[in-house]
Amino acid sequence: MPHVTANGVRLFYRSDGEGQPVVFIQGLGVDHRGWAAVARLVAARFRCISFDNRDVGQSDLTPEPYSVADMARDALGLMDALGLERAHIVGVSLGGAIAQTIAIEHPERVDRLVLVTTYTSGDPRGTAIFEGQAFLRARLDRLDFCRVTFPWVYTVRDYRREGFVEEMMRRTAENPLWQPQEAYERQVRATLGFNSEDRLHLIQAPTLVIAAREDLLTPMRFADVLVARIPRARLHVVEGAGHGVIWTDPEEVSARIVEFLEE
Repeated sequence: MPHVTANGVRLFYRSDGEGQPVVFIQGLGVDHRGWAAVARLVAARFRCISFDNRDVGQSDLTPEPYSVADMARDALGLMDALGLERAHIVGVSLGGAIAQTIAIEHPERVDRLVLVTTYTSGDPRGTAIFEGQAFLRARLDRLDFCRVTFPWVYTVRDYRREGFVEEMMRRTAENPLWQPQEAYERQVRATLGFNSEDRLHLIQAPTLVIAAREDLLTPMRFADVLVARIPRARLHVVEGAGHGVIWTDPEEVSARIVEFLEE
């Protein structure tokens, strides 16, 4: 799959399906493959474009500090390079913060907006969680890091699925594109520096907020703020799911995305 240079950063991307373009934006420490289960289903109706954010996967490492706004400019540069004046934008977690920024600062580029298990600002508890995870990541081997941190991503329901969490840990620990620690820490700082709460009213695109009832990393209170402050926003809650909802419930997430985009 190809690369483009966007906002001065070489980004890896892939495109699947045909039709109206949908740009999928991933979260902290995850490359474009994190969207595979959802994008595979959405690609039956739309052109699905997923990419590696800067500092992850096969995109450039960028050693200088950066912000969510910089990452939003990367995504817009990707759209420019692909000749896309407008697209549907779907973002998860940190990717949802990037998607919010695009919709706030460049409303003319967004047809419809989908925000999945995302947040509106950093807070002391979130800072403690993500700084703690960065601390552990630097000191534990990959499998032990997964064992310690996956309870924040997956729920009791997920752990009761025989072999599911164990398989996700194995895949993560054996990832040949494991993000370098310095890059992970830069993305953590960008994540924690984000705040959209006073600007959400500027989003013009019809917006679907997909939340997970048992999400510990981006709790339901963020979804409530998004729906309350974004004009024309609506909420869909995936029961029993946690922050890893795009991996545990891809059928439900993709069905809600397709239903919303086809309205």
